[in-house]
Amino acid sequence: MPEVQVQALANLRHTSTKEDDNLNQIETIIAVLAGQTAFGLLLALFLIVFLLEFHHRFLFYWALSCLALAVHYLSAAVLLHSSQVPEAIPLSQGLHQSVMVAGISLHALWLVIGAWVAASNRPLHQVLHWSLVALVTVIAAILPAGWGSLLILQLPVPEAPSISTMPVLVATAFVIAGFFLWRSLKRFPLLSSRLVPIAFGLYAVFLVLVSLTSPPLLPEALLLSPTANLGLAGLLLQVLIGFSIVVWLLEIERRRSSHARDKARNAEERLTRLRMNDPATGLPNRRQLQEQLAVEVRAASSKRNRVAVLAIGIERFRVVSQALGWQKSDQLLLKLSQKLLALAPRDVILGRIGEHEFLMILPNAGNRERATQRIHDILTEGTGPIEQDGRKVYLKLSGGLCFAPDDHIDAVALIRMARQTQAHAATVGQLLEECCPEHGDGESHNLLELEQELRAGVKNKEFQLHFQPLVSIRQRRITGFEGLLRWQHPKRGLLTPGSFLHEATRLDVLNQLEDDILMQALSQLSDWQNELSLPPLSMSINLSAQRFQQRELVTKLDRFCQKTGVKPSGLHLEITESTAMQDFEAGLDTIARLRALGCKVCLDDFGTGYSSLSHLRRLQVDYVKLDRSFIKNLERDQHERDMIRAIVDLIHSLGMTVLAEGVEDKQQLGYLIHCRVDVVQGYLFGKPQPAEAYRGVLERPELVLG
Repeated sequence: MPEVQVQALANLRHTSTKEDDNLNQIETIIAVLAGQTAFGLLLALFLIVFLLEFHHRFLFYWALSCLALAVHYLSAAVLLHSSQVPEAIPLSQGLHQSVMVAGISLHALWLVIGAWVAASNRPLHQVLHWSLVALVTVIAAILPAGWGSLLILQLPVPEAPSISTMPVLVATAFVIAGFFLWRSLKRFPLLSSRLVPIAFGLYAVFLVLVSLTSPPLLPEALLLSPTANLGLAGLLLQVLIGFSIVVWLLEIERRRSSHARDKARNAEERLTRLRMNDPATGLPNRRQLQEQLAVEVRAASSKRNRVAVLAIGIERFRVVSQALGWQKSDQLLLKLSQKLLALAPRDVILGRIGEHEFLMILPNAGNRERATQRIHDILTEGTGPIEQDGRKVYLKLSGGLCFAPDDHIDAVALIRMARQTQAHAATVGQLLEECCPEHGDGESHNLLELEQELRAGVKNKEFQLHFQPLVSIRQRRITGFEGLLRWQHPKRGLLTPGSFLHEATRLDVLNQLEDDILMQALSQLSDWQNELSLPPLSMSINLSAQRFQQRELVTKLDRFCQKTGVKPSGLHLEITESTAMQDFEAGLDTIARLRALGCKVCLDDFGTGYSSLSHLRRLQVDYVKLDRSFIKNLERDQHERDMIRAIVDLIHSLGMTVLAEGVEDKQQLGYLIHCRVDVVQGYLFGKPQPAEAYRGVLERPELVLG
């Protein structure tokens, strides 16, 4: 073969081999770009899942950033593939260039925005956000035409188009994002506080190295080199960034959970203090006094000693309180309590049991006569004036005294006897009156008379329900009523449950009375629903501990609902914490059966009983009603509002609805709305009244809270 032909053949083979190498290289790059596209979409999906789960706003921007990156890679792959096709339309290539540059530009923009939102924990105004997106998109559309001479690469394909790249811009975005994250994380001794900034910084260095490579690199490979090795390096760095973000999110949630546990612990401790102490004076409240008195009585019995129980009333206190205002009145009570403690023996226990009542327990009273004289001296000296804002305020005291075990051994009975004796002393104008043991026969006679009156009252339908509206803050309308028991006594007038319910339980009248009240409540709810065109209303009824413990409770309620035509879902049953805790496991079973029937269960007076959040979680009730003692202190104490907000958030996290009672003014309502309470009840919306009083309200089509 001639030498010229051999040389020509060699040249032809060399050219063919070179073209094959270029083709293989392009196919490899396209394959890696496809993988990068899939990785970007997968990371975006992963961030969206985290966004739906944890609701971090910065994840929204980073998910958009990953989607934009996937668009960039996809456009680059399509553009590279079209460069191999001779008949490719130039307009199509220009469009892919614009989409590619827009994708990488938006990727950088959303990366920086997400990092800023994560670092500052502040939302970006939507108008500003979308204005930046529009501006970047418009500029990106112009860049391929105007900046074609910048960072140009000739593809290893004849007549391949020139494409502009912006690796330095993206590297700058990663540096800025890494700086934001480092500033926000450096104060936390966590793995992510070091891993996230390092991952972002390494990726920025990689991009700068790519941009400095000669000849310039493919624009579609801003995060990928045309060589497989650099492409794999970029992919590994992307995986490192994704891993660092996952670690960071997990540590954020762990820190949030720890913070929530701390808030729960603080709220529970504050609940315990609130449950056991008077907020104005810091003294033990009635519940704590009962527990302490029971302990002292048991100790005195074993030592053959006496315990003196003294109820102290302040006469004309309401007049003084109106003149001074509630804040000055609390200060006055605090000074009076300090004065009484200074006058009393060192081992005395002093607490507050009412608006203007104190209770003093003297554990080692000793001789009855000497103890009475000493207590008389305490009241005499305590009656003197108290300095308040540079003027003297005169308070007149009266006391009722009883002894254990002489008069009684039950703590509740002793406190009741002391208060009754104090009330009588105030009526007759005496400083101190002592309870007489011989009054026990009179009490038995009174109980027999009261039993006859109670049974006659049930028979004659003297017991009736008054209703107080429950207002949904979200729906801004009345969504239900609570039925409150009243006794229209033929001689003593309208009586509240506090004056007869305890005795009705002792005298075994309560069971029949509760049956009658439940039927009244369901019948009234049925009348409202049938006579008026209303959205669904609920009826809340208090269940006694005795009724709650009955095995046939669910069957009886089902029968009552069928008889009145009321759906069980309209019946809300309120139980107290102490009722549920009497037999906790049995209580759980009863609540489960009530909910299976369709009734809603509400935990009443939350915060006055056990107040255990672990118990609340296990009880699985539908509603939790905050006791009015929380509400009355809202205007006084910022810490009280913070505590309520924490409690409400915790109850919501358990999937329960929060109801607040005792709302009396619009300022309290505003605080409760801010605390995200769901339902409110109180004098602001209506006092407990007969059903007829609310008919006019219900007939109006707009049951709207003003």
